[in-house]
Amino acid sequence: VGAGPADVVRTRMFITDPAVRDAVGRVHLEFFGAARPAATMVVVGGLLDPRWVVEIEAEAIMASDVASGE
Repeated sequence: VGAGPADVVRTRMFITDPAVRDAVGRVHLEFFGAARPAATMVVVGGLLDPRWVVEIEAEAIMASDVASGE
């Protein structure tokens, strides 16, 4: 829809193995850089596909949404 990292205001990271937390955090920081959205990381028992180790949700607010009052 045209949103970029600077539009993201919150992320949620679900990981299945606590040992990957530092690597996931580093990639998150590299990707978002100065944008720094609010972030939560949670260890879960599993994801839909057992091969998956991380799932990330992102919420963004775009300037056009703010201007239109959405």
